[in-house]
Amino acid sequence: MVTTTAIKDRPILFSTPMVQGIVEDRKTKTRRVVKGQALEWLQPDMFTPEYVASPENKLCPYGYPGDRLWVREAWQYSDNLEEPYLYRQKELDELKPEFFERMKWKPSIHMPREACRLILEITSVKIERLQDISENDAIAEGIELLDGKLDDSPVFRNYNYKAPEVKYGYGFPTNSFRSLWESINGKESWSENPWVWVVEFKKVYQST
Repeated sequence: MVTTTAIKDRPILFSTPMVQGIVEDRKTKTRRVVKGQALEWLQPDMFTPEYVASPENKLCPYGYPGDRLWVREAWQYSDNLEEPYLYRQKELDELKPEFFERMKWKPSIHMPREACRLILEITSVKIERLQDISENDAIAEGIELLDGKLDDSPVFRNYNYKAPEVKYGYGFPTNSFRSLWESINGKESWSENPWVWVVEFKKVYQST
């Protein structure tokens, strides 16, 4: 848990699997759909993605290199005065499944600042089309590498299935990321191929 400081930072929401990726240092990038004035500037015959993403335009709602993001995640109050908050990601491995499923987790959007346990610092920002993601960037998005192999190749999680199993996984990281994106944003969201902010970050704080 951290307290408010003089540093100007912004909240950012992450799903539980992505929080897991941040905690395990697998996730160092996030993609978010471009909206508002930035999207208007990206219309044909207007401005390039490089220009729209430049810091002097102040169009990225998440900030720019050097700015910080405090992570909002699924959470709950605790009876422990020394540790007043529980975190869904943290409890996944610590609670018995039958008890965990009965927990009424509060949505990440409702997490107060004082409950934050993860702080990120932005290292780069750019704009690109969603489907232009590279294999390396898909891995940097925190997709889960499953135990086991298919045809001697690594297998990445298919997020369309609740239980991650090798037989349902993908051999290509970009396919895994596509399933992750659609699980969060809807079935047609990948085919729409929107402009996205690509925010790269490093973890600068994590409470125990």
